[in-house]
Amino acid sequence: MKTFAIAGFVVLTATAAFAQSGGQLAVAQGGNTKNYDVPAGSKPQTVIITTRDLKDGESTSPHMHYGVEMTQVTSGTFECFVKGQPVMVVKAGESFVIPRAAPHDCRPQPGSVPVHLAVTLVIDTGTAPRSPVTDVLIPK
Repeated sequence: MKTFAIAGFVVLTATAAFAQSGGQLAVAQGGNTKNYDVPAGSKPQTVIITTRDLKDGESTSPHMHYGVEMTQVTSGTFECFVKGQPVMVVKAGESFVIPRAAPHDCRPQPGSVPVHLAVTLVIDTGTAPRSPVTDVLIPK
């Protein structure tokens, strides 16, 4: 019972502090902050946050997600080939979104320093984080 009372007090205190701050984040967002609407649909969603590193000559291999991918490039320059869209060239500090079920393949731009990515997936609960596709998207 004491644990429950303490937990309740902590939640109330944190809620009050957030409300008093006017809903402001403790750390100010930088000028490169982007907001994306993620349609949840009617299915429960799972959020996966991870990082990935790729060197010149490597690719993510053609795949898709049963959900939305939001990625920020933190170093290097990255090329994304999304089926039916022009190639995206994304530099360090920029971000991009891959739409639900869109086949795509990405790589460091030829000659780029190694690319470091901060990846967030919002996918249908119970589905694999990535599903391979047979589409060849990167020109040879």
